[in-house]
Formats: sequence, C-alpha cells, structure tokens
Amino acid sequence: MRAPVLVAAVALALPFLAAPALVASADEGSPPAPTSASPRIRPPIGVLRHVDAAQTAVPSVAPAPARELVVLVGGYQSCACPDDGTFDALRDRLAREGNFDVIRFGTDPRFPYDTYGPIAPNARNLRDQIRSVSSGYGGVHVVTHSMGGVVADEAFTEGLSRDDGIISYVSWSAPHSGSDAARAIRLTQALTGGARGLRESLLWLQMEADSPAVVDLARARAPAPPAGVVRLDLREASDLLVTARDAADPGAPSRILTGAVEGHGGILKDPQAIDQTIRTIADRRVPPDDRSLVLRLAAEHESRRIGDAVFVALSALTCVAWLTAILLRGPAAASLGNALRAYLPRADRRSCP
Repeated sequence: MRAPVLVAAVALALPFLAAPALVASADEGSPPAPTSASPRIRPPIGVLRHVDAAQTAVPSVAPAPARELVVLVGGYQSCACPDDGTFDALRDRLAREGNFDVIRFGTDPRFPYDTYGPIAPNARNLRDQIRSVSSGYGGVHVVTHSMGGVVADEAFTEGLSRDDGIISYVSWSAPHSGSDAARAIRLTQALTGGARGLRESLLWLQMEADSPAVVDLARARAPAPPAGVVRLDLREASDLLVTARDAADPGAPSRILTGAVEGHGGILKDPQAIDQTIRTIADRRVPPDDRSLVLRLAAEHESRRIGDAVFVALSALTCVAWLTAILLRGPAAASLGNALRAYLPRADRRSCP
C-alpha cells in the first residue's frame, strides 16, 4: 500500500512544483523573490534572444559623384563645327580631371551659333541648349572667350540662371562693356557714309564692318552678375582687342594676367588662365589670387597703358578715315575701293572643315 500511496502523492505534487518554473520562464528578465526555501540562483534562459545573435556589419557604398558639364562659347568669327581648336588646352586639362563632359556651343544644329550674327538670338540658343541638357548633370559651368562673354551675358539677361543648374561662369577677354574697336568702326562708317574702301580694308583684316555682331558689340553694356553663380573675369594685360575699358564688369571678380605676349588669343593657352578656370570649376568658388601685390599692380598698370594707347590709335585712325573720305569723293573713292579689292587678299568668312 505504501508504494501506490507514495506515487499518488508525488503525482499530485508535480503541478505545484512546476509552477515556479513556469513563472520564471514567462518573465526571464527578473529572478524570483528569494525565500528561505529557495537558493538565490537565476533560472536558465530557455530561448536565445535575437539581440544575442552575432551581427554582421554591411558596408555602405557612397554614390559616385554626378558628372558635371562645361559649356564652351567662342568669340567673333570663331568656328564651332566640329571645333576650331580654340579651347584645346582647356579641354585637355578638363579631361585629366575626369569628372566633366565638355560641349562647344554651336556644334548642335538645333542650337546654332552665328558668330557674325546678332547677339540676342545666339544668347537665346545658348540658354535653350543648356536647359535641354542640364537636368542630366550635377552642375553646369560656362567658359567663354571674347564675344562669347557678351553672348553669355545676354543669355543670363534672357533668363538663364542658377535654377538651370549653372554653377560658375568664367569669361576670358570678354568685352562686357562693349568694344571700342567696334565703336570706332561704326563711327567711321557714319562719318564716311560707308565708304567702300573702308569696308574692303576691314575685310582684309577679317572684320565685317557692317555685320550684326559688330553693331551689337558697339553698344553692349555689362549686366549685373547672375545671382548665385560663381563669376570670374580673366584678361591679359597685353590684350589689344579688349582693353580695360571694354572689359569693365562691375560686381564681378576680375584678374589681369601677364602670361601671354599677344593677349587676346594668347589667353587661350596661358597656364595661369587655365589653372584658375579649372580651380573655379572644381572648387565651385573663385580661387585666391596668390600673386604678390607688386605683380598685380604691375599688370594693372600695363593694362591701362596699353588701353590708353589703343584708344588714341583708334581715335587717330577714325580721323584719318574721315579726312580721306572727304578728300576722295565720288570716282576717286570708287577707284580706291577697286584697287583695294584687286590687290589686297580679301578675307572671307571662316568656314568649318
């Protein structure tokens, strides 16, 4: 009788003995209250928590920087189909930077650039071409030479802005305030009644006195710098075609360089101009001018001296042309024009290869 009774007693006691263990497993975070009959031991945890599992770090991959676009705008009489080599030195440097695409304004037939034509239509075409491609780039930079700067100025006046993705605008030898040479040509035309000899002489010098571009260059004025766009004007002290008077651009940082003997075309290959342009584009800000104060003052003095000499020369040539037109009237003027046409190599408009 004792064995069955003992088995029955144990069976009746098991549920009560298991109850503390069930309570402990339901609340693994806190041990049971100590009693005189139980040891101070935390019950074992029956289930492995997720936070206790080994964690594998997933390396983050930074997105590749978006490519940026550089738009090149040439000057009067330049050719952009496919390219006339004007910006080759700058293109080479941009290629080494590795994160830029480069296009030349005028190569896309949808947005033509007539460098003999009026400024405003060219400016609207430049604006529209940039807008057509800017959304695919992380930013757009505009670099111009000579009259190209006037075209870009007008494009900003026509609505081109930071909202179109423009980050920086660097101009080389740009007559932002118009050209004294173009004004002298227009004045001489007015004084001589459009003498044929004058026109033929200028054609020999590859200048069309009556082209719409010359007319617009004679009356160009510098606009306010575009808001939010990094601006830098660069010009050589030895530039005979764009003087300090022509290049005046109030509100825009400007620097006069001394790296080229012939300043107007020489700036295209001047390492100083190319370096400062690349730094402006890459850093999205105007780089500091590291030249000494003496060198900067000397460059400004040389620029003013050459500019004054050019102004005096233009004034003298205008007077000579006027007096010649007075002395040579009628048949004499026609004979002079015919002689110039016969003996001087006439310079036609540049054609693209």
